[in-house]
Amino acid sequence: MVTEPACASIILSPQDVERWPDTSVVPSTPPAWCRSRTITVRLPAVDRAIPICRYLTRLWLDQQHLTDENICDTILLVTTELATNAIVHTDSAVITTHLRRNRTHLRIQVRDQGIASAGKQHWHKAPEFGRGLGIVASSTRALGTRVADSGARTTWATISLMDGQPFSDSDKPDIISAQVGDA
Repeated sequence: MVTEPACASIILSPQDVERWPDTSVVPSTPPAWCRSRTITVRLPAVDRAIPICRYLTRLWLDQQHLTDENICDTILLVTTELATNAIVHTDSAVITTHLRRNRTHLRIQVRDQGIASAGKQHWHKAPEFGRGLGIVASSTRALGTRVADSGARTTWATISLMDGQPFSDSDKPDIISAQVGDA
């Protein structure tokens, strides 16, 4: 009997990110991590890592047999927005994206090192940017942030896998923020 791994993990170096997609950093058929109901991807906190995070999330979602494209698109959007915020608004060296699913919902968590940005220059320093968390909040069941004593911040969102319908104004997501000690 083949069992699914409890949690799959991918760690990418700055060199892996720099070479992407010329040199694949993930095997062409990664069955072990794709079958897992939980995946963790650790990436250098650079703009170039965002499309890689999105690609790996999509690859994992395809192996989860989620057939509702609206739900998959929402998961990709939320993952991209949370990872982008962790890179743009902190001077973290690495970010960690963690996706965990069960039968009814999927939880996305992005952890940064909590180091406030000291004016990093990014391609998206334009007026039309800055609406990401509002988009995430309108697309999810719940959204929250936990800050550890070390300053590391984990921003999380929960997405329903039961329907692809957008939420109405009367069904706003819960937005939760908490200060917690390091585990």
